[in-house]
Amino acid sequence: MNKRLYPAYCLTAAILAAGTLILGGCSSEQAVQPVKPAVSVPSILNTAWRVVELNGAKTGFLSGQKLDFYLTLSRGGQFSGSTGCNHLSGSYIMNAGRLSFGSLLITRIACPSPLMERERMFLDAIRKVVSYSNEDGRLRLFSADGQKIIELSAVRKF
Repeated sequence: MNKRLYPAYCLTAAILAAGTLILGGCSSEQAVQPVKPAVSVPSILNTAWRVVELNGAKTGFLSGQKLDFYLTLSRGGQFSGSTGCNHLSGSYIMNAGRLSFGSLLITRIACPSPLMERERMFLDAIRKVVSYSNEDGRLRLFSADGQKIIELSAVRKF
């Protein structure tokens, strides 16, 4: 072998041997599971939550409805929203899975009868809320007996 090529040959052989060891060391008898991306759960606070279910019944836009039916909990214990007919606001207390609404302020615009009935049901339900869960982009509000009374879907983050 040519003496000038011998150092290059040794260097190439060393690189190939190191590469084989490195790549060989990466294999394992235990398969590595791909990491699934974390599902983003919207924050309860500063998110507009559309009411999608009230007392077990699906909600949607009713005839004559001009406003979305939603609720937003802000930092500092204040909330705002709409019944689909009137605007509402007030205070809430949230701590370790517990949630309760305090004072409720509501505008008094007259709307078609179905909207007014749903508004009354919503206001009655919100006064009964004692706990919540937040999963899969859904905020569920429960009464003291554990019944889901309001379900909301995340619409947008503020």
